[in-house]
Amino acid sequence: MRTAQSLILVLGLSACAQSQPLPPSADQWRAIPVQSIGVRFGDPRLDRLLFRGGVELRSSDAALGGISDIKVMEDGRFIATSDTGEWFDGAIILDAAGNFTGVANVRTALMRDERGQPLEGKEASDAADLAQLPDGRIALSFEQTQTIRIYDLNRDGPFGAAIPGPQLAGVQLLPANAGLEAMTAADDGALVVGAEGGDHPTTPVWIAPLDAAAPVSSTTSFPLSDGFSLASLDRLPNGDFVALERFSAPVIGARARIARFTAAALRAQTPIIQGVEQLAALDPPHPVDNFEGISAVSMPNGVTRLYIVSDNNFSARQRTYLFAFDIVDAPAR
Repeated sequence: MRTAQSLILVLGLSACAQSQPLPPSADQWRAIPVQSIGVRFGDPRLDRLLFRGGVELRSSDAALGGISDIKVMEDGRFIATSDTGEWFDGAIILDAAGNFTGVANVRTALMRDERGQPLEGKEASDAADLAQLPDGRIALSFEQTQTIRIYDLNRDGPFGAAIPGPQLAGVQLLPANAGLEAMTAADDGALVVGAEGGDHPTTPVWIAPLDAAAPVSSTTSFPLSDGFSLASLDRLPNGDFVALERFSAPVIGARARIARFTAAALRAQTPIIQGVEQLAALDPPHPVDNFEGISAVSMPNGVTRLYIVSDNNFSARQRTYLFAFDIVDAPAR
């Protein structure tokens, strides 16, 4: 049962910011210790991006790891997901100059299925990307079952049962571990979902209304090149979209790219989304790992900030990085 204090907090915040998921009562979450270890980045300018801080996240709690996506809110909170079926909730910490310095007050809880039961097994719990809907609910894609679930964290907290999201046509043809990797929500609430892709020059993208009565067909695709695949999508504050691409190979290691495209280009539904603009590429000597999630948020000064998070695959050889970048107006010289 919620305490009176928690109920007042939820109701008060809901009235102020209905579109932002709010922390449910504390008894539904489990607090975990998380250390934020500062990262030496090197040259802070990456073409159209400016590095504004980064940390490696470490914890003595085995739950922290496998982070597949993150959503940072304008109030400084974040929600993250793992590919083992866990939610994470916490606060983003900034210094007086607005630089990102770490996280605090991190909690975790198990994701639930449509019956309100914890997800069982890797196939069922392999969450990929999350999208915040206009009404504050969270849509979550699962890349092995190629399904979408919708959660109302405002109303139910992490213990609430999921409801099925829209079905996508053709997903049975996607590889089991390279499926619905990227997802965000358009201004009208329709889900924009992208497959990870592989050896082909494009990967399918679906625009799926939440109330679709039949499986939705893919009507466009995202361009791929140089061995990169589509890892995550988010909507920019101006309504356009940002994409995170990743690359990994033995010897070469991990690489990442960040690109953007307009809402008009998506809605044109051409065979391939036109005008995809690369903002930056992240590779050595800068620190880089298996970056899987991206989140865009408007800062108080009007600048658009991007956060990217990496999946360490619960491996001692990999890291859980969380980096912050600001989009700058002029390209680097």
